[in-house]
Amino acid sequence: MSLPAPYSAKEMYRTHFEEYSHRWSEYFTMRREDGILEVRMHTDGGPAKWGLELHRAFIPAFADIGHDPDNEVIIFSGTGDRFLASMDPEGWARYEFDQKYTFEQGYEYWYKDQVHEPFSLLNLEIPVIGAINGPFFIHQELALLNDIVICSETTTMADGHYTGMGIVPGDGVQTLFRELMGVNRAKYFLLTGQVMPAKEMLDLGIVGEVVPDDQLLDRAWEIARTVFKPCHPSARRMTRALLVQPWRELFTRELPAGMANECWATHGYWGMAQQNYDIENLKAE
Repeated sequence: MSLPAPYSAKEMYRTHFEEYSHRWSEYFTMRREDGILEVRMHTDGGPAKWGLELHRAFIPAFADIGHDPDNEVIIFSGTGDRFLASMDPEGWARYEFDQKYTFEQGYEYWYKDQVHEPFSLLNLEIPVIGAINGPFFIHQELALLNDIVICSETTTMADGHYTGMGIVPGDGVQTLFRELMGVNRAKYFLLTGQVMPAKEMLDLGIVGEVVPDDQLLDRAWEIARTVFKPCHPSARRMTRALLVQPWRELFTRELPAGMANECWATHGYWGMAQQNYDIENLKAE
């Protein structure tokens, strides 16, 4: 294997769309126009299925995106008619998560990644529009931590930790939904497995708009062009920095402890290792 050329000491470090869009194409489809970068997560070209590889890929992929000065606004979405509504059973089995849970799994693939993954978005210095293209039941921070959040009419939201996997909801959802819903409403949502439709998400202020399914990405591009692009880059960047700072502070303070609780408790019960457990849909058969 040939090694890449050393980075030039005579050039400021930056990344290039042609390189990282190809490097991360197994997980994300990217296109860019007039400084607006659309990033859609996928699995084999279809709706994304959550797995350990996709989980980890967020961290370096969005670091690459953030180091490209040609990116001025990001639209983040999924592929097809689902944002994130199923797991990747084959991927979990590759790392033996369908067997007894171990410390190595809990730390190397779970804790270590999740205390960094939300910051793959929060560390970006340019505005991000979250466009939720259908049902999602896990890692809601990927959609809801963004500057403007819209969703399709068929979007539903649930959380798969407590009632699905039977584990502690400590990967940031405890902070996310407390802030968005209030303490008691968030606890009810996390503990009951409630499936929330798009209209209720709008009523609670979790999303800013509900858009017909076939107009979602067009609306996201319209927002990018009318809300963000007309502003000077310094105004965009510093407004982003100001508005995202409370999330950065909360997740810095609360995410490591939440993940420690989640990982520790899985040693008592780990659903994927149970006989006849439906990993893809997080259900005990």
